[in-house]
Amino acid sequence: MPERKALQDFYSGIRCLHTGIGIFLRTPALWKYALIPMGIILVLYGLLLFVLIAWVIPPLVGLLPDPAGWSVWLRWLIYAARVVIGITAVAAALMTGALLLTTLYEAFGAPFFDALVMRFERMRYGVEHAPLPWRKNLEFMLQSFCYSMVTTGWSLLLFLPAMFIPLVGWIPPVLIVGYRYGLTYTFSSAFADGLGIAPLREAASRRRMVMLGFGCAGYLWLLIPFSAILLLPGFAVGGAMLYREQLRPAIGLGREDFS
Repeated sequence: MPERKALQDFYSGIRCLHTGIGIFLRTPALWKYALIPMGIILVLYGLLLFVLIAWVIPPLVGLLPDPAGWSVWLRWLIYAARVVIGITAVAAALMTGALLLTTLYEAFGAPFFDALVMRFERMRYGVEHAPLPWRKNLEFMLQSFCYSMVTTGWSLLLFLPAMFIPLVGWIPPVLIVGYRYGLTYTFSSAFADGLGIAPLREAASRRRMVMLGFGCAGYLWLLIPFSAILLLPGFAVGGAMLYREQLRPAIGLGREDFS
């Protein structure tokens, strides 16, 4: 029955995602590709926090009058205001850093996740990718950027209705954004094979329910705060498996079976 086949394909996509997460968590050789970009981000956060405390907060506090020239109770009020300003500035910086953590992790981690995928495909499939010409790399980078911008646009467009329409309102963003977001995790493998987004999207359209299962499950996982820290590298591994097992055969390039 078509409905049964569709459900099997949908589950296959979910299984591929979770298998990728599991493989990453059980393979210490792959951990460095996640720890390095996270370490870079933490060092950057530490430097920015130092700059904030050393050079930003003092001028802000200096806007208040010198407490030495005021009466005792006003002096303590000014001291309290200085403390509040300092705490508020640090708290705002920490909150902003937390909100941007996933985005920065994706940005700083992109080249490391590409290397992770290459290492995984070499370990699991014995695939050795030849370096691409710089023009091809630039072309693929622009394609990926444009695709990501459109996906971000869909996410923003569908986010507000989802906030005001309980349950049902979340279905469009999960399906549309999840599908597109899931496809981005096959880019590393496809680009390394010299394939652009156009043939990849055509192949994905033939395996739509598999892509929906992978992308929707990934989208829902990322709704959990800070889950991206542990999950994004696993998504990259799952995306490589999805490409090798599902999309590459749909393009007609052959299939590497799971061992």
